[in-house]
Amino acid sequence: MPYKARLKTGEPRKRAKPGYAVTNAHEYNESLKRRGQLSLYCPDGDLKALFINDTPYQKGVSGQSRTYSDAYLELIFIFYRLFGWGMRQITGHMHEFWALRGLDIGVPSFGLLSERFRTLEVQVKQRCARVAERLRNGEAISLIVDSSGMSFGRASEWHRQKYGRDASQTPWRKMHLSIDPEMNVHHIAITEDNVSDEAGLNAMLAVDANVDCVIADGAYYSIAQTEARSACGVLPVIPPPANAVVHNQPATRWHDHLVRYIKDKGIHAFRNKYGYGQRALVEAQISRIKRCIGARLLTRKTESQQREGVIIANLVNLWNSFGKAVCVKNA
Repeated sequence: MPYKARLKTGEPRKRAKPGYAVTNAHEYNESLKRRGQLSLYCPDGDLKALFINDTPYQKGVSGQSRTYSDAYLELIFIFYRLFGWGMRQITGHMHEFWALRGLDIGVPSFGLLSERFRTLEVQVKQRCARVAERLRNGEAISLIVDSSGMSFGRASEWHRQKYGRDASQTPWRKMHLSIDPEMNVHHIAITEDNVSDEAGLNAMLAVDANVDCVIADGAYYSIAQTEARSACGVLPVIPPPANAVVHNQPATRWHDHLVRYIKDKGIHAFRNKYGYGQRALVEAQISRIKRCIGARLLTRKTESQQREGVIIANLVNLWNSFGKAVCVKNA
């Protein structure tokens, strides 16, 4: 019996829930310690030359160029998201951070940080050497997609200022996430709560990689999108609705195949054959983000929240590069 149905009926499990043991406890403990070493979040090289533009005024050029580079602002917002402090507190931390290292690097004001963050150019980075090498070699990867809600501070006040009335429910944002089976984030998007999973799927698959399989739950199912991906050589492991029927049309070949297979052999046979059980990985990743980084967005403007999502993804990928737990099922 499926998990949710068993919860409603109260029927006990037919088999005992399996336990898991960590086989690399020492290495995993060391990787957890490395998350607190702040120097690992900084790039290498001459940081002042990388972060600060010493000549914002150029002769013969109208206006002033930016004093602080995008790489510097991205580093500040990594600490901002990592600690969960206010913007003023993070500027004070950065002053102390550079002073303790004997570096004469200025820190932008919190007002400039808030304004620049809305237009900051940030991309999801792959920190694991093995994954980066696979992508460079053009190897195919599988993507697992899901979404979850995220609250944000002073949401009711934001709703009142934008719409001129109180919200009937607490406003929230939707976090769309696509990862590979090794738990590395490849794309993340923060959208309004009215963006459906099906509408956000194309953006989740728009990654700079060769994708051979996409795994998602039934909320992402669409006959048109599923057939289009199947025709392009991408295996769509997305279960159709329970009431789906066979159309026997040239444009519904994959849909008809899935419906027939599930009716003949059952939904569990579909999950075992196509590896649908890997979808639990993206749910675990979402839980990891909310427990370790936070279930609340620190910014309020949509543009800033979209960039905050990328910062979260880069943090998760960096932690994966430090090391991960290797678990095996107990006998």
